[in-house]
This record gives sequence, C-alpha cells and structure tokens, in this order.
Amino acid sequence: MAGTEPRASSAAGQLVTWLYDLILWIFTLCLDVFFREIYPRGGWRIPEKGPVLIVAAPHANQFVDSAILMHILKSQAKRRVSFLTAEKSMREPYVGALARCMGALPVVRAMDLAKPGKGTIYQPDPENDPTLVHGVDTDFTQPEYTVGGQVIISAKGKGQEASSIEEILGPTALRVRNAFQIPLERRSEEGGGGVGWTFKVASHIDQSRMFNAVFEELSRGGCIGIFPEGGSHDRSNLLPLKAGAALMALGALARDPHCGLSIIPCGMNYFHAHKFRSRAVIEFGPPIHVHPDQIEAFKAGGKLKRNAVGSLLETIYEGLAAVTQISPDHETLMLVQSIRKLYNPISKKLPLPLVIEFNRRLLKGFTTHHSDPRVVQLKKAVTDYSNRLEALGVKDHQVEWGNAADKPWWLTVIILFYRLVKLCVLTVGTLPGLLLFWPVFVTSKVISEKKRRRALATSVVKLQGHDVVSSWKILVAMVLAPALYTYYTVIVTAWLHYNRRSGYYSHLVPTWMVARTYVPDRIPLWMFTVGFFSLMISITFAALRFGEIGMDIVKSLPPLLVALNPLSSSSLVKLGAHREALSVTVTNIIDDLGFGLMPDFDAEGIPTDSYNPEAYQSRLKSMPPSEPESRNRSRSRSSGPGVSLQGARLKALSSVQSDKDLQDVDKKIRGILKERGRKKTEDDGQLATGETILKYTVRFDEGKKER
Repeated sequence: MAGTEPRASSAAGQLVTWLYDLILWIFTLCLDVFFREIYPRGGWRIPEKGPVLIVAAPHANQFVDSAILMHILKSQAKRRVSFLTAEKSMREPYVGALARCMGALPVVRAMDLAKPGKGTIYQPDPENDPTLVHGVDTDFTQPEYTVGGQVIISAKGKGQEASSIEEILGPTALRVRNAFQIPLERRSEEGGGGVGWTFKVASHIDQSRMFNAVFEELSRGGCIGIFPEGGSHDRSNLLPLKAGAALMALGALARDPHCGLSIIPCGMNYFHAHKFRSRAVIEFGPPIHVHPDQIEAFKAGGKLKRNAVGSLLETIYEGLAAVTQISPDHETLMLVQSIRKLYNPISKKLPLPLVIEFNRRLLKGFTTHHSDPRVVQLKKAVTDYSNRLEALGVKDHQVEWGNAADKPWWLTVIILFYRLVKLCVLTVGTLPGLLLFWPVFVTSKVISEKKRRRALATSVVKLQGHDVVSSWKILVAMVLAPALYTYYTVIVTAWLHYNRRSGYYSHLVPTWMVARTYVPDRIPLWMFTVGFFSLMISITFAALRFGEIGMDIVKSLPPLLVALNPLSSSSLVKLGAHREALSVTVTNIIDDLGFGLMPDFDAEGIPTDSYNPEAYQSRLKSMPPSEPESRNRSRSRSSGPGVSLQGARLKALSSVQSDKDLQDVDKKIRGILKERGRKKTEDDGQLATGETILKYTVRFDEGKKER
C-alpha cells in the first residue's frame, strides 16, 4: 500500500495507490451526502503498521460497509485495506471493476454455487447422535456429494444454516462435521409436510488460492478486511460467524508466529442503515490476541485444529458483541430504544457514540433480567406508551407539547405559522435541484428497489432486504449524477457557443434567430464550462440540505396541529403527564438493576482499568480431542469487557457533553500511543492512557468473571 504497504496478489485486483485514493475520495463524497453523520469510535486502536485483520459486523449495508471502513482506516490510521469480496459480486461489471481497483480478494462462496438436492433429509437421533443425517429418496454417492462439501438447510424465521460433510455412509446416510442448530425433525413444513427437510448441496471448494493471497498480504504487513457473517443482512442480531476469519489469523500466525498480527473487531452500528441522511457509529474494540496454544493446535491438524478454530471464533464473536448492538429481534431493539429515550436522569442529550453504548448496555441488561417481574411490567408499559404515540401521530420528543395547555393558543399559532413560512422558503430553495436532478432520485430509487426484491427472493437470512438499498442508491448516483452534470454542462456550453457565433454573424441572419446571452464574451468557454459544472454540484448539495431541513420541519408539525385541535389536545396533555410518570418508573427500575447512567460518575473511584492487552486474550477450548466441536457461544473461554452481565454490576457511563469531547479524547489517546510506541503499549499496558479511557467508557464495579 502506500510506500512499503503491500499490494494484492494475483488472485485479486491489482491495488494501485493513486487509483485507490481517487475512488475512495469519490466514495467519501457520496458517504457525506448519504449519511448525516459517521462517527468513528476507538480508531486509535488500529495499528498504523504491521499486519491487521479487521473483522466487522453486522454486515447491514452491502457495499457501503466496505466504503465506510476504507474511509475510516485511511483517515484514522493511514491504512489501505483489501476486503474479501464474493466472487459473485466481482463478476458484476460495475461493482467488480471498482472492487478490483480497490485490491479486493475474491472469495468463492458455497452458498452461491449451491444446488437443490434430490429428496429430503432428517436426523434420526438428534439428541444422542446429532451429526448423523438420513435421507429419503436421496443418493449421497453422486459426484456432487463430496467430503468437505456442504449441506445447506433453511427455515422460515430461523435463517439458513450449512454444515460440512464429514463422511458419506451410503446413498441415504451421511455424517456432517457440526450438528445443525436447527433440529431436523422427521416431519416438517419445510419438507412439504412429508418426511424430512428439503436441502441444498454444494461441492467442496478449494480456497487455497484465496488463503495464500491473504497470507501473502498479511506477511507483508498489509491490512485485510472481512465480514465474518458472510453475506449482508438486515437482522438485529449477528448471524453465525464463518470460520474464514479464524483460519486466516491462525494460518498467518502458523507461518510466522512473530509477525505481530492484530485482529481488530469492528462494530457497524447504524441508525436506520438504509435511509437517506441517517447516522452511524463505527466502533473499534481492543485487539484480539491469539494464544500460542491455539497456533500449536492449528498446526497439529485434525480435531485439534478444529478446536483451535472454534475457540478463536468464539473470541472473535465476543469481541464483536462488545462493540455492536445484539438484539434477539427487531421488536426488542425498538423497545430498548424507546426505553433509552424515557431514561434521562441527567436531563442531557447523549453524544451519538454513548447512545450506542447505552443501547448495548440496555440490551444486555434486559437479556439478563428478562424474567424479572419489574422488567416484564416495564416492557408492557413502554409498549402501551409507544402505541399511544403512534395513535396520536407524534414522536416521543414531541410530547413536550402536552404542556400546551400552559401556553396561550396564539403562541402555538405563531410557531406553526413561522414554521410553515420557513418550509415554503426551503421548498423554493429545493425546487431547482429537484427539477434538474429528479432523474437521479427516481432511477436510484427504482434500481435499488429492484435489487432489494431480487436479493430478498434469493436469500433466507434477509427480512426485508434493506441491506442492499443504500448500496445501490449510492452506486447508481455515483454514475448517473456526474453523467447528468456533464449532459447539462455540454448542452448549456454548446448553446452559449452558438449564441456567440450567431452574434458575430448577426448581419447575415434574421434578428429573431439571434438569442440573447448574458455571459460576457471575455469569459472563455472552458472557464464557463468548469463554473457551470461546479454550479450544478452546488445546486444539488443545496437542494439536499434544504430538503433535509424541510423534512425536519415537516416532522415537527404534527404536535402543533394536535395541540390546536380541541378534540386531541387533551389526549396530548394526558400523554405528557403519563410520560413523566413512566420516565420516573423506567429510571428507577434500570438504576435498581444496575445498568443505567449515573449523574455523578467518579472515574477515580474505579481501582482497575479493564482495558489492557489481555482483555481479549483467546484461549484454547479445554475439551478432549475426541469431543465434537461445539459452536455454542453462550459460554466463553476468554475474558473480555462487556460480554456477560452474570455476576457483574456495571458502573455507569460518564456524561460526556458532546461528540467533540470524544474526538478530543481519541486524539489525546492516539498521541500517547505514538509517544510510547505500539509495541511498548501492548506489553506494559495502558497506564497513562487508562486514566483517560476510564472517564469515557463502561467499567465493571466488580472484577471480570472467569469463564
């Protein structure tokens, strides 16, 4: 990459630094337009030198996730990154060309080559022998069934699951390597009401070329990015992680145990990922350190190798769980967000990164105390409050107009009139951009919707296909917007040129054929062309900005209209009083359970700094070599902050005043790390840095629980 940074191998597109930076600059412009705010948290944890493996989840935005990470890694750590990209996407003429220019490494996914299998399958003894699979009307001796290949099943509401073929026992029996988490009953709806489940089969794929490309990149000190869930999705939880990330890390360390590989978990936290002008917090967690015993077990091969891969995969999952918002379903996530808005003991608006942190704490807390009667009653009360909000057509932050009875009606009318006038002015400012560039808006909407429906039809893990919407809106706009700017510029420049020539020969043509132009002849055409092209861009940005403010005003109108309506104003007044009482209840219950925000946070009162190089030290599973590998992530073999609430009472978050405070902290910490040197910091611990980190992160009141 830049200077001594490596380039992608022949298995991938050739990374050209200047072309990478140019495309990334274009991506950054598009991201600035599409997102209202992208906040990188913990970017100082990314090593500026040496091999790095970025594992990011959840993969909620198909191609946008990669663009955001490339931008953040370049701005925060001056690193260029090569992402693993599905070969299916690499074959796309537009997307594939961009990916090759960015040095992407192609990956052949078994899911993309899977074909429907003949017959159905089921587990004859799922409790005592869960890896044994029987078939009905099957022939597992056919060429498409190979050891190392995959059997893939899917269930409505549960997603898709695959397991490798360990042994073929005959035409109607085989053994898989890992038991399916979805039990395969003898009779099921997925099997059409008959015996067994329908399934797909994928032959074994030789990934040695891809892994060699990754090892070569890492051995040269490069940066590799991977989304270990596999494909993108729009679920509120993490999909089961693929083994690729662990195989890459262990394989690189097996080749060179002293290469200094850093595995950095990255949480992609979005607020409405598919919507225009949404927000995102991209959080980087502490580096994951691979235990030497895992490297030795990986080298030994066989079941010990699978044991090492599985244990490291669990540690990676825990690292991702500490920087993401994991919710069992979308309804729970919405409930937690409603509770966060009601909980406000310090009466201050939290900065965006701490909103994510608090959501994460609430999700973990409610998961731990889900059976507590107070929590059950609280869920019911908050759900009822949300339904009342929806019935009135107002948002939670607009309930303050429930106190409209204390305000004179004419003041509400003045505010409403002011906002309507402001909305009209903004509409006038938006119209030029809307009239000129409606083809971009319409085309991007149509194509993204088409891609969404297609992705939804070919996937069982997507709920509504929202993960592909923003990606295709941006990709279409990247091509169509400049083309439209160029078209308008060429037309207007040609018209100006025609007018000037007509003026020169006005004595030869009738007067009515000579058009007037107000561009002085002293301005050359090339200068006018550049200026007009820039004007088109400015009009677009102005229209987007005016439209954004206008939509905020439109959203603020319903509570004013409700307050002026005699029939519904009393309901709004009652709802405001109800909210105040509910807020007190929410705050008391959460504080009693010990995972809320405290107004007087004393960082000095915490004796230890839970951020240290061993926070995510992975461990080899302590299972006999003869035991089958388990993918159960509920019990961890490694220790890390923010993974479990069992037996631990969380200290409170500090009340940081603004996002700028957090940015200043990141800058200070990065400066300290540079002064001390990355290697020394990892060996000696974050002594000076820890005092600063403690003031802005979540801490355990009691020590970390051993697993």
